[in-house]
Amino acid sequence: MTINDDPAAGPDDDPALLAALLAEPDRLKAEAELTSLVDRRAAGPESAAALTAWARPLLDAVGTDGFIARRVQEWSLFKALQSGAPVDREALGAASNWLQHKVLEEADSAAVVAALGEVGRTKRVRNLAKTRAGRLRSPGR
Repeated sequence: MTINDDPAAGPDDDPALLAALLAEPDRLKAEAELTSLVDRRAAGPESAAALTAWARPLLDAVGTDGFIARRVQEWSLFKALQSGAPVDREALGAASNWLQHKVLEEADSAAVVAALGEVGRTKRVRNLAKTRAGRLRSPGR
């Protein structure tokens, strides 16, 4: 079973697929498919608010305290940071290694990367973020 390849399709666009994934006895398989769905959708151009609205039917089905919900939350945080929203240092510091590495590699704001340099989960992430923030602040950037 694979998910719809249309990134504009919401989880409620194919109720039979969502029902099949939720009934899947192999929870890892179901979670991998749902994560892939979220990642493909979140990689698109919509805002954090649009992503959250899109994911609402999915979260209603899977709950708000599992891995899928955290992935949606972290994508929303990443999209907010990319759009210039104020840095939520507490949320960034509590974020998973996955999100912190994504911010480190892809964020284009020196302020966001500098904040990661202060609140990152690991010494390596903090050091890399401080270095990258300096590069983002340097003339010619």
